[in-house]
Amino acid sequence: MRRDSCIEVYTDKKGTISMKKKITLAIALCAALCSFAGCNSGTPAATTGSSAAESAAPASETPAATETNETAAASAEQTPAPAENTDPDVIYEADGVKIKSTGFRNCTEYDDGPMLGLEITNNTGKALTIYSRGTSLNGWMVNADMITIKEDGYLNVGGNFEVPAENDTNTYGIYIGNFILDDLGMSEIVDLNLSLEVIVGEDWENAVTTDMVTITNPDASGEIPSFDESGDVAYDKDGIKIVLRGANYDTSYWGPTVYLYAHNGTDKNITIRIPKSSLNGEEHTAYGDMDIAPGMRMKEEVMFENAASVAPLGKVTMSFEIYENSGTGEPKLLDTSGEFTAEYEPIEIKTEAQTAEEAEAARGWWKREGTFKDADNNTLTLTFMSTAENWSTNSWYANGSFGANYYWGGNVQIGDDGLSGTADTSLLNDDGTFSEGNPIDVKIAEDGADGVKLTLGTGEEYHFTPAAEE
Repeated sequence: MRRDSCIEVYTDKKGTISMKKKITLAIALCAALCSFAGCNSGTPAATTGSSAAESAAPASETPAATETNETAAASAEQTPAPAENTDPDVIYEADGVKIKSTGFRNCTEYDDGPMLGLEITNNTGKALTIYSRGTSLNGWMVNADMITIKEDGYLNVGGNFEVPAENDTNTYGIYIGNFILDDLGMSEIVDLNLSLEVIVGEDWENAVTTDMVTITNPDASGEIPSFDESGDVAYDKDGIKIVLRGANYDTSYWGPTVYLYAHNGTDKNITIRIPKSSLNGEEHTAYGDMDIAPGMRMKEEVMFENAASVAPLGKVTMSFEIYENSGTGEPKLLDTSGEFTAEYEPIEIKTEAQTAEEAEAARGWWKREGTFKDADNNTLTLTFMSTAENWSTNSWYANGSFGANYYWGGNVQIGDDGLSGTADTSLLNDDGTFSEGNPIDVKIAEDGADGVKLTLGTGEEYHFTPAAEE
């Protein structure tokens, strides 16, 4: 028998409801007093009626106290206590908003990667905007996508949910790509930690950040691989550890990439920043802030500004700033590290001539490129991306459009019969936004003297000729 997913709400040390504007204790107390008096204050369903009963207990046996207690008792008989939330799958419920886990499944609508399904009930009468404020998987912080599956099959994959005020037929989920599991050396989701930010209508100043919750996968083995902390330890103090785990040279604009690992062994949400860094003794601005929840680990690929000229890379120097990030107000500086230097065997890079030679080999026998059109004004563009032109890889890229609002594109590989691959698709909506569609398989072959034929995985064929230069 399949067990239900289990959700565990963290205690104060592992996350609290926070808002962009600070809410004083006095306001909270007033709201509590109002609820005891029977006011309609939007109390979450998880609240029980026990506090009201306790507050009705007599402080003394004076007539005034007895009369007050009798009045309170009569009022309690007329006003039922709020129902206690007994649903273990409810992530958040308050003020007309309810977010519930529907369990883990493979997202067959996208690329079959694992997803946590969410059921969102909106009784506010206004549209909702919901962001992720932290996701971790099996103890690791990850950048998960928020996926909306529309009734017509189109997808929105990005950083937020847009929940309509009424007639909501969308399906929602937190999507974990298989590549994330592969990168962590894992094959399954054992547990997932999640915190969301909820904005009702345009009230951004009173956005609510939900408690961090843990959602366990009942079908998982429960075994999480051990954590590899090997490398050059740059900082290890008060439960926080930062390790440099090597570097790689990228021939693109960004140049070298340095791999960081960090563990937050504290009970605080922290942010790690790199205020100063240098490569081979030359200063370069680093990009790679790390936001880490209590008890979690994170891997980050740090890139550097204007670093393509650094060759070969042999020495990396960094300093770190550690902040407490409560989610409200400015982060609080906890500590600043000294400069740390890691030295590596110089990483050999290829010369312009070598990359150009490889690019020509990767281009292969296919010669037709540029933009093509068919009789219905559908388009197809073929581009060869070369490391000699500062692309990170040598590959063919195909993209195009059908009609005025359907777009597709993706990398394609050269074969004996032409180019083939899988392309992403998107639909331009009436409001100017894009909805992501299902990936499509494409095959491209020569057609006539200078044209190309596009065949989709569904069997449809399109014939294109070179577009006239505009």
